[in-house]
Amino acid sequence: MKSKRLTSLLLCAMLLQSPSFTAFAAGPNVLQNQATNGAVIQQNVTFVDLKNDYWAYEAISDLSRKGYINGYEDETFKPENQITREEFAKLISTTFYLDIPSPSAPSYYDVDPGRWSYGYVEAAKTFLTGYYPPGGKAFFSPDIKATREDVAVALVKILGLSASDLNDKNILRRKFKDTDLISYGIRDYVAIATEKALISGYEDGTFRPDKPITRAEIATLLYRSIKASSQDQSEVPILKVSVPAKTGSGTFYVQGTVTAGAKVYINDQPVTVTDGFFKEGFKVDEEGSYEIQIVAKAANGKTVTVYKTIVYEIEPPQITVDDIPESTSSQSFYVSWSVSDANDNSPAVYLNNQKFDTYWGGYSGSYHTNVQLQEGENALVFKAKNRSGKTAIVTKTITLISDGPILKVDDIPDSTSSHSISVTGTVSDQNDYKPVVYLNDVKLDSFWGSFSKYIDLQEGENTLVFKARNSSGKTTVVTKTIFLTTDGPILKVDDIPDSTSSQSISVTGTVSDKNDSRPIVYLNDAKLDSFWGSFSKTVQLEEGENTLVFKARNSSGKTTVVTKTITFNVGGPVLKVYDIPETTSRSSITISGTVSDKNDSRPVVYLNDEQIDSSWGSFSKYVPLKLGENSLVIKAVNNLGKSSTVTKSVYYQK
Repeated sequence: MKSKRLTSLLLCAMLLQSPSFTAFAAGPNVLQNQATNGAVIQQNVTFVDLKNDYWAYEAISDLSRKGYINGYEDETFKPENQITREEFAKLISTTFYLDIPSPSAPSYYDVDPGRWSYGYVEAAKTFLTGYYPPGGKAFFSPDIKATREDVAVALVKILGLSASDLNDKNILRRKFKDTDLISYGIRDYVAIATEKALISGYEDGTFRPDKPITRAEIATLLYRSIKASSQDQSEVPILKVSVPAKTGSGTFYVQGTVTAGAKVYINDQPVTVTDGFFKEGFKVDEEGSYEIQIVAKAANGKTVTVYKTIVYEIEPPQITVDDIPESTSSQSFYVSWSVSDANDNSPAVYLNNQKFDTYWGGYSGSYHTNVQLQEGENALVFKAKNRSGKTAIVTKTITLISDGPILKVDDIPDSTSSHSISVTGTVSDQNDYKPVVYLNDVKLDSFWGSFSKYIDLQEGENTLVFKARNSSGKTTVVTKTIFLTTDGPILKVDDIPDSTSSQSISVTGTVSDKNDSRPIVYLNDAKLDSFWGSFSKTVQLEEGENTLVFKARNSSGKTTVVTKTITFNVGGPVLKVYDIPETTSRSSITISGTVSDKNDSRPVVYLNDEQIDSSWGSFSKYVPLKLGENSLVIKAVNNLGKSSTVTKSVYYQK
């Protein structure tokens, strides 16, 4: 394709004009004046460490004669020496006359503007990319060795080749047994380099993608690239592309112009071209660096390829803190600030790790609060974190300069469910070794500057005013508030079935309360006995649904209620009549059977509405028969009025 041929031709032209290959030589080079005014001087260049049968001899000799590469002062070439990634970046930049930029913000955190290779790394980043860990800072690793797969990818990109130029999709599997070691995202580039004979493997059938590249291998790759160049001067489409370097929202446009009639593909997908202009929107979901390949294809089949890189990096929230003085004599200090975020209208906001609810800021994103300062320097750490996990921190300091004692009260929780708490702290004064401490105007005992007091709390908000006064009458006040929220006892009722056929059930459970060792338990307003927090009660049920209301009350009058329901389904007795014959020639028979009822120990048994005796659940009755059909109705009734009936018939014939 034309883009490949033009780029290869450009490679030849650039190399022919380049007087030296400075990225190879580690020290001064004695092989000077190898090219003058762009004309190649043919010299018989030899290196003492390079024999004629060395595998890269032809490539090194050819390139050194043309002045593309140099040896060392001791007339060695050191073909097995390795080069670093930043040295390779310089090689790419100088060989291909890349524009050397000087951006104020470096693309990689480990290559700052003061580093010698900064400009080369920035210039070559489209071809020799860095590393972009998810959610982290991009880095280049300039000191590590350039690898074989690094170089293969860079040459393919420089030559303008793309995935559409790959004919044999399986070339890597066929040629190399270590294909799985090649980084997955760049296998197509390595495949193209292999297919175009820009790079080859080793005799053992391996590619060794992570193997550092040597001077001999670099020379061979350049030699092959030059030999593979074409002189085809057919017109290729003119492609100009504009892509922003960064996006903070994940959306961006790729736009540009192209020769009329040419088609444009972005990452192998066709886009609409109108009057030579195209503009396509994209969205990415994760932070990182994304490479975009734009290919223009003319009607004659010639193509040109442009690579662009865009970095998606979500910006953290913006925090603006209103003016804070360097010092103050007021222990309570009013601070105000605002928070904004382009991608999150409600980022989490903190001041010294205390979270502020979003509604405090409202739609304006403004916040304010009173901060209690300690004597000396106080750090105010404002933090905002958006839904993407990006955090912004602004730290301000303010010094409290007061004449009163230095009074420090240890942390007291904002709220508690305990009726009493212990408060502790320290007091000191540079002019009084024993300042007096008060809590709500009651003097506290202090020992060597420390004090401690066990206090009882009232339901609701409790204000604790600590005051220290020195011998000069100067005072320091620290105010704390604690909210007493007492809940009812913890009442747990063991499982009760939804329904039962038994008239009585046993209910059990436990009760506890952190402020009362013996809370009282009621069942349907009747007090229950409890022992070490456990209770048990047998309940008589009424037919149908029964509501059981358990209530526990502590000494503060707080209650907890648990309501259970159970349905008593009353059934009749279990009545069993022993078998009797259907026909008989006898004038009488004996009827017998058993009866039982879980709610009645002595259900009554009737035979044809006449009660018959039963003993321990068994009954027996002598029955005279009449000629013909005799109907025998046996019925059992329990004390709840529920009955069960069994009907038998016997035919008497002589």
